[in-house]
Amino acid sequence: MIVVGVILSRAGSKGLPDKCVRELLGRPVIAYTFEHVRRSRKLTGVVLTTDSEPAKELARQYGIEIIDRPAELATDTAPVDAAARHAVLEWERRHDQSVDAVALLYGNIPVRGDGLIDRAIEELIRTGADSVRSVAQVTKQHPDWIHRVDADGCMAQFRANSIYRRQELEPLHYHDGAVAVVTRKALFDAARFPENPQTFWGSDRRALVQRAEVSVDIDGPIDLCLAEAVLRSVGAAAPSAGEIRLGGRFVGSRHPIYIVAEAGVNHDGDVEKALRLVDAAASAGADAAKFQLFQADRLVAAAAPAAEYQQRGSGVASQQEMLRRLELSLKEFARIRRRCDERKIDFLVTPFSEEDVRGACDLGPVALKIASTDLTNDRLMAAAASTGLPIIASTGASIEAEIHEAVAAVRFLGAGDRLVLLHCVSRYPTPMSSIHLRAIGTMHRQFGVPCGLSDHTTSTATGGLAVAAGACLLEKHLTLDPTDPGPDHAMSLSPEPFREYVRFARESESAMGPGRLGMTPHEEEVRTVAGRSVVAATFIPAGTTLTEKLLIVKRPGNGIPPAHLERLVGRIACVDIPADIPLTWEMVP
Repeated sequence: MIVVGVILSRAGSKGLPDKCVRELLGRPVIAYTFEHVRRSRKLTGVVLTTDSEPAKELARQYGIEIIDRPAELATDTAPVDAAARHAVLEWERRHDQSVDAVALLYGNIPVRGDGLIDRAIEELIRTGADSVRSVAQVTKQHPDWIHRVDADGCMAQFRANSIYRRQELEPLHYHDGAVAVVTRKALFDAARFPENPQTFWGSDRRALVQRAEVSVDIDGPIDLCLAEAVLRSVGAAAPSAGEIRLGGRFVGSRHPIYIVAEAGVNHDGDVEKALRLVDAAASAGADAAKFQLFQADRLVAAAAPAAEYQQRGSGVASQQEMLRRLELSLKEFARIRRRCDERKIDFLVTPFSEEDVRGACDLGPVALKIASTDLTNDRLMAAAASTGLPIIASTGASIEAEIHEAVAAVRFLGAGDRLVLLHCVSRYPTPMSSIHLRAIGTMHRQFGVPCGLSDHTTSTATGGLAVAAGACLLEKHLTLDPTDPGPDHAMSLSPEPFREYVRFARESESAMGPGRLGMTPHEEEVRTVAGRSVVAATFIPAGTTLTEKLLIVKRPGNGIPPAHLERLVGRIACVDIPADIPLTWEMVP
């Protein structure tokens, strides 16, 4: 049985304009419906019919097929069944399949019982009914308990009775809007009776009874509060598995790539240069700028040598001396944070000690980054976990067992649902032949958390390749001048190449698409022009029974697809059909 889910959403609403994209517990209201249909096992396909551009953008992120809702079907007086018929016909045209039933789902309903969509479809199949709707029992708004009030304020019972106990009320139910499944026949038969807006439910109407709190229909501000309370009660306040929230947006495989400009220590201890790095990151289109917070004396023993690549870049043999020159004070970091706010870019910090974690928290970063070298630093990880902030951890120079242990430790500390893992190769710079991007997908499959790449190559293409490998977060070093003396400048990108890095990463993400098989909207013109339809081979008068001799297959493809030619044979034309005209189902209902 072919069942298509039609998600209905309008930009306009008298009670709460654009209510489907209002934020509810950190995500748009309609995103909950997108999650519900993704969990369904009975839906053949899903479309969103809407005139709301924000809703369309969200649908693209979730891989939901979009049908533009015509203006005349997007008014507050337009019948919902007309919008549904338009969506079904468009889906059938795109997919060359005829629908058996339609699941109507309102985008302003964020709360639905688990498995409710599939249960409604199963009930329709089991009973052979024309429609199945979810309903809940009327309680305090029961007709026996409501009154008419006249101009003088006098009350009269709506329905005369002497009932005063709720238990004695006649059981009555209302459609809660959570799901309605209707056969295609009932939906399209209703088009012949526009004067009766309830006709599309058919004659055999069945109910799927559920508790009132299982569904919340958002029509006004108070409904948002109710939905939030219900969602919190069932633990739905957190992001879905495999995604976390960073700043004002979600990060995960279903969301746009999050790009971090790693300014690191490329400010060379100069706060003015650090501010210019923030400007460069924002201008390039990065989502965040990240800096390193440390005190050299607390981080490195006096006799510790600098790494070879650090000595080449800085000309200093002592690691402690090199890092001392790169320190910034908390007061200077506060200036950097303010510049990030001014440029509307997230502020991230890598702390290197428990004291640094406390200092970082005072600055208000959207997340803490744990460097590869601290992946096994249990005390630092515990301090980071205790802040409640998201943790982004790099895995460079770590063996597989250490990565498993670190993830287990973070989960034990109660921070597993706010962890991002970054594949990293601790070689500076990293040759393209050593970047091993397939590890990103391996990490995601093994740990089920958002994964990305901490990129130490000098290529502007690596980020785009990492996106294709499954990265949802990229970290790339940014410098104002790669020829400056310092440990990280030589492996960093200057502003213009960094801008190209960001552009290619986002372009690659766009090229990946939703992973859904089938035609894209850009192919519609070619499909229509070069596709074929069933065409009248000769003039067909109204009342004629169709035969194969009366039909032929020709271009264009804007009529009934050739695959349905046999279904047309035996049908009766309800209108005159001129010769050489593509047939439509309205001509032969």
